[in-house]
Amino acid sequence: MTLRIQHWIAGLLGISGIALFTLVPGGPIETRSFAHINSITLGAFNTFLTRLVMGSLLLVYFVLRAHRWAMMGAALSGLSFLAVYGLDLVKIFPVSPDAMPPALFAVEVLGTILSFPLIALSVKALQAQGQDQFVTVPAIAAADNSTVQTPQILMVIALTVVALGIIAFATKSAMGL
Repeated sequence: MTLRIQHWIAGLLGISGIALFTLVPGGPIETRSFAHINSITLGAFNTFLTRLVMGSLLLVYFVLRAHRWAMMGAALSGLSFLAVYGLDLVKIFPVSPDAMPPALFAVEVLGTILSFPLIALSVKALQAQGQDQFVTVPAIAAADNSTVQTPQILMVIALTVVALGIIAFATKSAMGL
């Protein structure tokens, strides 16, 4: 089996999402204090980061299914990773009076480096769709698309609860509460 472009994109999305997840404030890597930043601003930023992590990990499945919108999402995720890491590395936002720990610096540099091939491969996949070299996997048709199934609703609720928990924990930890 050869690795196709969507496998590389899915792998980069997965690695990037997991790498950013390890940087949750209060965790083992992100130990800086952001108590001086407005709690609403910090909460909004943590909401964006949580959506980026969870969205990237969810996109992996759809990228492997070669959905065009997922390739666009992967490119946007790559740009978002680049922006998040870049803004922190050049000390624009979020700025902390505490020094950046070496492990945090290493993960952010790695994340920045990984964002470039993620963006490039996603754009290449978008361009390749419709050409013979891009292979799509046929989707499984649902028996009834008119109703939302209970497991899907439960999964959305569970993901929302997890996301809210992560946002609350990250914001509380970043503020030193």
